[in-house]
Amino acid sequence: MRSFVSAVFFILMTFAASGYAGEQSDLFEVRMLQLDDATDKSAQQTLDESLLKAIRIELIRLTGNPSFLSQPEAETFVQSPKAWLKSYHYESYEQEGVKVGNWLVFDFDQQRFYRYFQQQGLVIWPMANRPTTLIMGSQLIAGTLVKLTGETLDYLPKLNYRNTALQLGLPIETPQYATNWVYPDADGSNQRVADILQSSDARYLLSFQVVASISGAERYKWQLFDRSGISLLQGETREEPEQGYFEDTFSELLRLYSAPYREQAEFLGSLTLTVDNIRSVEQLTELEKRLKAMKPTVHQVRLTSVEKHQVVFEVVYQGEYIRLVNRLAAMPNLVSVRDDAVIGQVNAEWE
Repeated sequence: MRSFVSAVFFILMTFAASGYAGEQSDLFEVRMLQLDDATDKSAQQTLDESLLKAIRIELIRLTGNPSFLSQPEAETFVQSPKAWLKSYHYESYEQEGVKVGNWLVFDFDQQRFYRYFQQQGLVIWPMANRPTTLIMGSQLIAGTLVKLTGETLDYLPKLNYRNTALQLGLPIETPQYATNWVYPDADGSNQRVADILQSSDARYLLSFQVVASISGAERYKWQLFDRSGISLLQGETREEPEQGYFEDTFSELLRLYSAPYREQAEFLGSLTLTVDNIRSVEQLTELEKRLKAMKPTVHQVRLTSVEKHQVVFEVVYQGEYIRLVNRLAAMPNLVSVRDDAVIGQVNAEWE
């Protein structure tokens, strides 16, 4: 019997089966748009700068927590991003059949990420726990309103939020038709949001609008609603950030969505313990007693299998995985302790 409670093992299963709005997702691939095809020294600097930004995006994407970048654990990645990179390559970027640049695609070492996060007791937000957000954006230019459907976004790269959402691991839906639109001007709630989401798999609706004057000045405002039409978050800015409008907004959404999972997962994890050479009921009872005595680290011990001289336990614990493994290795009579952090599996023998 295999345990699926462990955060990292859970991700291994869910990442392979989940995607974004019809697209196959790869949470260890970050795509950066490069409009300069130069290959001189400045291009190498741009590559390094892009990699640093990509590793930051990767950390936010995996944890669902923008604040993780300010934690000491993030320095391990930020100080040496190349150590976590598996490969990179370029792909042509075209608009209407004309090449206008390249995608710089970074492929990070997922197995190394899995192991490090598990060993350090860091929380990764599983793809299956991420809600989908329906996004209704609009642009108002000198009194002319443009609703940002999927087709419209193809011609407005500055307002095309889809790649930013993909980079941050935020599942989204984009309306295909400009009907029954929602704008970020609700005072507390909007009943139309509840009506719209009844026919959608999305759990939230994000509305935003960019208002541009003839002088070129812009104002960006956004508002997030739940399925009941209640306004949860909102914001406004009169100056476009260097990274564009959407990265900060989507980061706020990630922080809100991931909070319940992070709060729970920071305390509990699970591993499967398989012990060979158990030859009596007394030995089995003693082993179970010692496991249950490992409080407060161990919360629950459940015997899941007994076959010949082999027993299997599911152990629910709090704190760092590696600390629990070390305590098991120090337990009297338990020898040859070896573990696989990726799947949360520990094997040992009784002597």
